[in-house]
Amino acid sequence: MTPLRFVVPARGAGPSGGDVYDSHLARAWDAEHGRVDVLALPGTWPRPGATERHALALALRTTGTVLLDGLVGSPCPEEVEHAVAAGARVVLLVHLPLPAEAGLPPREAERLAGLESRTVRAASVVVTTSHWAAGDLVRRYGRDDVVVAVPGAVRGPAATGSRPPHLLVLGALTAVKNHAVLVPALATLRDLPWQATFAGPTGAQPAVAGGVARALAKAGLAGRVDLPGSVTGADLEALWVRTDLLLVPSLVETYGLVVTEALARTVPAVVAAGTGAVEALTGSPTPLPTDDVGPGAAVPPTDPAAWERVLHRWLTTPQLRAGWRAAAQVRREQLRTWADTAADLRRGLLG
Repeated sequence: MTPLRFVVPARGAGPSGGDVYDSHLARAWDAEHGRVDVLALPGTWPRPGATERHALALALRTTGTVLLDGLVGSPCPEEVEHAVAAGARVVLLVHLPLPAEAGLPPREAERLAGLESRTVRAASVVVTTSHWAAGDLVRRYGRDDVVVAVPGAVRGPAATGSRPPHLLVLGALTAVKNHAVLVPALATLRDLPWQATFAGPTGAQPAVAGGVARALAKAGLAGRVDLPGSVTGADLEALWVRTDLLLVPSLVETYGLVVTEALARTVPAVVAAGTGAVEALTGSPTPLPTDDVGPGAAVPPTDPAAWERVLHRWLTTPQLRAGWRAAAQVRREQLRTWADTAADLRRGLLG
């Protein structure tokens, strides 16, 4: 069988959810469906120069199937169009639509949307990571045959938590991850016992990361909120073990892999309403009926008062904490595997 060629961005700023997904998917495909040749292309993705575009054109030079990470492929419609015309089967994997990145000037968002729209139309198959994200691509670009390959999860040891309770935000300190909304919420709760960690790479948008640090200091929270930067390996596992609640305030999440990573350790989560993270939390795009049901809650990502209210209830209501933890244990047993994700992709390619 011809190996599946998988083209991904080479990144050194720390792991992202997309990187984790790509890595697990490649290993699962290799184990279940045949060899995968992973090509990691360096460059300033998603704003490639001529050198990067030429490297992508070479990577697409095949008459077989190429699985192409959207961060690399979406801004390069000409290269995808030429490859498909020459006989390649190009499968575009969209983790996050390019114009969905927060903080983009309107003209830049419009430019990226124009490029990605062409690429989505040109690709032989389009794959994304949730039903929410598939609907988003229909709304943005009109492609209604998107294949959904929901992420898997690797069950870890159940978290033991901490005293006082430990809140974790795990993700790059960027505008779209929206750490800033939590600062006034946590400042209002400073008289309650809690500790927090905002863990994640800081190099992608250093001005945003610096702004979060300054806001925490100004709010008197520098001693309550740890900013360790990127955390991986054994240090990350140790961080999960002592976590009681995950916070995901992102302005945009197509799925929110970190949510299932938390549930795989029986850690409940508060996620941003109206994003794909709700699907990761509940297993369905349907929102939770109330904050008292399920393994957490969904809160509007731009409303600090709403975050303060739900965190206040969780911190002061033992029954709610116990209920969320019990629901997280149930959800843990329902989580899919990465072999399931690879099987979704295979069905999409065969269909």
